[in-house]
Amino acid sequence: MTTRVDPILATVIENRLIAISTQMAETMLLTSRSLIFQVRDFVTGIFTASGQWVATKDYIPVLAGSLPSAYQAIADRFAGDIHDGDVFILNDVYHGNNHPPDVSILKPVFHDGVLRFWTVTKGHNADVGGGGVAGYNPYARDVWEDSLRIPPVRIYHKGVLQKDVWELILLNIPLRALVQSDFECQIGAAEVGAREVRALLDAFGPDEVQAAIDHFLLASRQHMEAELLKIPDGTYSAERYIDDGGAYHRAPVAFRLDLVKEGAEVTLDFRRSDPQVVGYANSTLANTIASSLIGIFGAVDPALRRNSGSIAPIHVLTTPGTIAHAVEPAATTLCTLSACEAIIDTIWLALGEAAPEISNAGWSHAWAFGVTGTSEQTGQPFAAFAFTGGGSGATAGYDGWDSIGTPVTMGGMRAADVEIHERGAPCTVIRHEYEIDSGGAGEWRGGLGSVTFWRVDQDDLRVVCYGSGGIEASAPFGLGGGAAARPSWARIHYADDRAEPVLINTIVKLNRGDVVEIHTAGGGGFGDPLRRDALEVAGDVRNGVVSEAAARDLYGVVLRPGTSEIDAEATASQRSRPTGVIREAVPA
Repeated sequence: MTTRVDPILATVIENRLIAISTQMAETMLLTSRSLIFQVRDFVTGIFTASGQWVATKDYIPVLAGSLPSAYQAIADRFAGDIHDGDVFILNDVYHGNNHPPDVSILKPVFHDGVLRFWTVTKGHNADVGGGGVAGYNPYARDVWEDSLRIPPVRIYHKGVLQKDVWELILLNIPLRALVQSDFECQIGAAEVGAREVRALLDAFGPDEVQAAIDHFLLASRQHMEAELLKIPDGTYSAERYIDDGGAYHRAPVAFRLDLVKEGAEVTLDFRRSDPQVVGYANSTLANTIASSLIGIFGAVDPALRRNSGSIAPIHVLTTPGTIAHAVEPAATTLCTLSACEAIIDTIWLALGEAAPEISNAGWSHAWAFGVTGTSEQTGQPFAAFAFTGGGSGATAGYDGWDSIGTPVTMGGMRAADVEIHERGAPCTVIRHEYEIDSGGAGEWRGGLGSVTFWRVDQDDLRVVCYGSGGIEASAPFGLGGGAAARPSWARIHYADDRAEPVLINTIVKLNRGDVVEIHTAGGGGFGDPLRRDALEVAGDVRNGVVSEAAARDLYGVVLRPGTSEIDAEATASQRSRPTGVIREAVPA
């Protein structure tokens, strides 16, 4: 740094850049059409012309963590051919994207004729072609069956829409009207960001702004290095599974991690992971890096900014051709869910060995249902996901959050409004509530999962069931003596009174009156359940979080029949039994 920087001004500029990212996100919420964007399945970001990631609104962290690769792909492809008024688009996983439905739109920001910044929007679009539902095709054998591939391409040139490119993309998307509106939503938000960045440059000047950026990126790096120094040096290994690779690989697939902590840097080595599979669960390199960032940021100071400075001490190693680094032509759509979750799990398990006080017990994985089509009632295209939400894992000193969703979102995705959901899609939410005893037992218990009954109100709807977390090897794990949560599961109640379990990663055709029953896992527990404060357990029973049987058999707390009053003598006797005896009596 050659320019003297006022640290207060640097903080003002940093916060203004973050505020601009937030303003871009609010623009998307207000102008989007799809129910997917309305639950915040998108991110926004700002980069300098030289590629420094300086700000983001990361509702969905796995999307945010892959922004640098999308920026780099566009910047490399169009180096020397970037103009004021240009807009670029990208979804191809082998040209810098993470998975196909998360479409990246980037806009260069010029000031006084010089390229200074880029604004970026990235969101899960309702349809990207291919043979799937809501972007998910469990029968995809390769990248071409996964989706339409959009490499880095220019859709506006010096402010003029490139109609031939625009039509080429949209003619290959069945839900054209819906997707076109959300593309325009993303472009509009990027333009809002560009306008505000130019105003920032007008106010402070390019040199002052760049000096401030260099200052706060260095501060973010030093902050991350200080956090990593809290972890003992060493090598820590972990292994986690996803349920399967899709319809053509019905066997669990392993992600294996060797976490090497040395000084103020950490290396996440996934080179021992299983080979890539024929199916859509393979992880791209961009996705593996983004998922790795979630694992680390989820265990350090939550005030740490996500930018080029803070990610610099984190290194990721992979072997091309493995599940953690798929190569063309592998399909990859599921990777931002199941692969991401398994990667995060391995990091938290490894950190649980190194420094359990900063790690997390396992979170529920996505076990989800999506549906797309045209509504008979409104005549409009729709894309929607069933109401689900699993619990987060407990940490040292804190219970998990109830029904917060997958660690892919880290709580950033909001629950859909039931009335808006039912107006936008021919589906009715019959029941959606916390499920008792679904969180793993512990001194700090896991958050609760949910139970949902979701009815379809139109014939011949294709519904995709996708995700992981339905087997013991992928269910939320406990840490420090805490118990694992039970796996997720689902079944369909057909209108003719049949009931059948649902196989994960399949597409089924449902008709009017059919009901999907979904039970998502809670989070894993942290610490020995027998050490949980008996009054806390009694309160959990009173609040309908834990059953009397689980209070007795898992936590060793005996209540007087029909009350939440503790029987002190019986509790002392129960808690004095060998730990294994108590834990064997797990409620069904």
